[in-house]
Amino acid sequence: MSSSPTFATHLAGLDPADLSAVLRARPDVLVEPLPRGFEQLAQRLADGRSLSRALTEMDQDGLKVGMAAAILTGPVIVGRLAALLGAPLEAVGAAVDGLYVRGLAWPAPSGAEGGKGGDGSTGGDGSTGGTSPSDETVVHLLPLLASHWSRPFNGLRPASLVARAALVEDLRTAVRALGGDPLELRKAELADLYTQLLTDFTRVAEAVNRLPATGRELLTDLWLATEKGLPLPLLLAAQDRRSGAGAARALVRAGLMLPVSGHVELAREVAVSVWFADQRPGLSGPPDIPRPAVDPAGVRASAQAAAQDAVRHVTTLLDEAAATPLASLKRGGIGGRERLRLAKRLSMPPADLPLWIDLTATAGLLTRDDPGYVPGSEFAAWRKETPSRQWAALALAWYVLEHAPTAREIDDERDVSPPLPVESDAGLLRHALLRGAAGGRSARLTGENIDWFFPLHGYPDQLRTAMAAATIREAELLGVIAVDVLTDLGDRLATAAPDLTTLTGPTSIFPSPRALATAITAAAAEFGDHCARLLPESRASLILQSDLTAVVSGPPTAAMARVLRAAAEPESRGAAGTWRFTPASVRTALDAGWSADELLGELRARSDHELPQALDYLIADVARRHGHVRVRGLRSAILGDEPTTAELLHTRVLAKLSLARLAPTVLSSPEETKTVLAELRRAGFYPVPEDATGVVIVPPGHTPDLRGISPASANSGRPRATDGAPRRVTPEKLVTRLLTAAAEGVPLPNPLVRELASLNDRLSDSELTLLAEAVESRGDVVIAYRDNNGKRTVRRITIRAMFGRWLDAWCHLRDDDREFAIANIQAISPAG
Repeated sequence: MSSSPTFATHLAGLDPADLSAVLRARPDVLVEPLPRGFEQLAQRLADGRSLSRALTEMDQDGLKVGMAAAILTGPVIVGRLAALLGAPLEAVGAAVDGLYVRGLAWPAPSGAEGGKGGDGSTGGDGSTGGTSPSDETVVHLLPLLASHWSRPFNGLRPASLVARAALVEDLRTAVRALGGDPLELRKAELADLYTQLLTDFTRVAEAVNRLPATGRELLTDLWLATEKGLPLPLLLAAQDRRSGAGAARALVRAGLMLPVSGHVELAREVAVSVWFADQRPGLSGPPDIPRPAVDPAGVRASAQAAAQDAVRHVTTLLDEAAATPLASLKRGGIGGRERLRLAKRLSMPPADLPLWIDLTATAGLLTRDDPGYVPGSEFAAWRKETPSRQWAALALAWYVLEHAPTAREIDDERDVSPPLPVESDAGLLRHALLRGAAGGRSARLTGENIDWFFPLHGYPDQLRTAMAAATIREAELLGVIAVDVLTDLGDRLATAAPDLTTLTGPTSIFPSPRALATAITAAAAEFGDHCARLLPESRASLILQSDLTAVVSGPPTAAMARVLRAAAEPESRGAAGTWRFTPASVRTALDAGWSADELLGELRARSDHELPQALDYLIADVARRHGHVRVRGLRSAILGDEPTTAELLHTRVLAKLSLARLAPTVLSSPEETKTVLAELRRAGFYPVPEDATGVVIVPPGHTPDLRGISPASANSGRPRATDGAPRRVTPEKLVTRLLTAAAEGVPLPNPLVRELASLNDRLSDSELTLLAEAVESRGDVVIAYRDNNGKRTVRRITIRAMFGRWLDAWCHLRDDDREFAIANIQAISPAG
């Protein structure tokens, strides 16, 4: 898709502050490789994926004004938009300015040659009819956006074209019916006058009101049919059978339809007027959400308590995973039975546990391994961080999650266990709710009015209410919302996290989980330092009591958690956790390799007071009895007479079997029976295998090992995607680069770009540049690809090489090597 040069010219003419505001509103263009000039910037901003993300942040009034600009025939000026919407001029002007700031539209003086759209049109709908006063500014939507919003009316021709195809007498009749004077006018003049009359929305509304009931019903059915893509002649025929031909004749007599080539035709302007008359959307402005009277100190205290509890819950969960891997389902995720066990053991509400599981996985603190879910690569560093940085990582992970952890939606008609991802719009709804609740507004009432802040959420009423309630509950658990208002922590989160939102969600740049975790960790360092005053570091205290309990105030340190988990059983969690020492718990620690002296020494080092005598006695008593009975593990037993077993023990080449005497005629070995048999035969003995009952086993005929090479070993040399965080720049830095490039002249594309352009003529310059850089650096890109069967998919690929008209790449969607025809690539966006 080519972008409008006028849009690029507009961007180049903005002052640095205004251009930075546009880039800040569209952060996906700040990801490297960066646009090399204003033409490429315009192309990136006009890209469908970028526009999809921008639309999710539009409020209801902005959406209405944008749609009105798209369907309005002729030059789109603020005054005509206000008339169409029946809204104050100032409110419409403010909404149009919002379109400019978001890079969704640009202004141009009326009549300027550069004011045409990328397709040469002058109106948002692609028509050329109408004029505008020379002192007005014309609003130009990006062509793809205008086409998207005007789609329901695209099947109807504008009045100027319908009039040119009609007979002169029919035109005279229509003009006269609409209150115009057709006398002594030629056809071209009649067509212009007819078009002008239909763009007067008040006049059209009066004509509609004068229609009989059947005529009004037909008119409504007609624009509904065009919205659904139904053929107009078929609908007219059906209406005639139902109501008779009188309804259509009434519309013709009113000038609202024209006979053309044997049938009647509805002009686009009439359908637009009727639609807006029926909807009468207007502009409501932001909902009047009150600001609850709250005590700032109470809000701050509640937020701090919730944030500290969040860190404590996550620490406890991760310490548990470090000691014993969390059981995983075969398809991945932590199932309901394991979550119930964890909730009981960790003294957490079962309904809240999915939140902590999802946050830890997103932040790289929990990962799936062979035994189950264990602490991830970021855990060791996170465990040593200050509470403010620990909380910051969790809050940022929550902000960028695509779904609501405590209200997981069903995917493919089945429940998806945490931390597996779920495709959802709940994350976008979360962002809208936090934006709407800014400034001290009621979070609950913001959730009830979320339709205004996020009109494109797509949820039915009941599910939307549930998602909003889940978002508020999760925010309260994290300390982002307290006492029905956004806390200081929440205010700072909303300003610190937007740069991360381009990494997730339906229009994300598809980073690897490690890249996302790395980005969260990097952002948490700065964000956590900003929150240090709100979340001061508190010293954990361990008190050992004579009733054999231990009380920990504050989040336990890693050393405290290690020794308590080894030697005590948890009884309660909260601001002060309680643990109990029992003979069984102390024995478990000794079984794990602790000695009595090590336990006592570690407890003395972590406690603020002397060890109670009862605890000292308990550990000493268990240690005295520990190991009196021993159980030895073995895999093979070797039976023979006493001289033979003695010879086996002293045969040097059998030392690798680690033989041990259990009885004069019995030896043991930790090796498998197959290995013991082979070694004994190699040493010159003639052993035979027995089963558990002593029956000799007759080995079957030799069967060669036909197991193939495992996929892992076969693909060990395949390059993988880089796991580094996406490279980003600030809006100000990109503005500087763009202005410098404009002053020095943007360099011509390199030869590879030209070669790729010869193989695919549908990709824009910026997309070709992205692809060329990925080929040269063997990097990642996201492609929309249509295969030879016509199936279209979106996938992230790591390019290995380009040969001829093909790309050899690793496909992350298929988790395998694939070859892609360059000509079949439909679109390209950065992968980070």
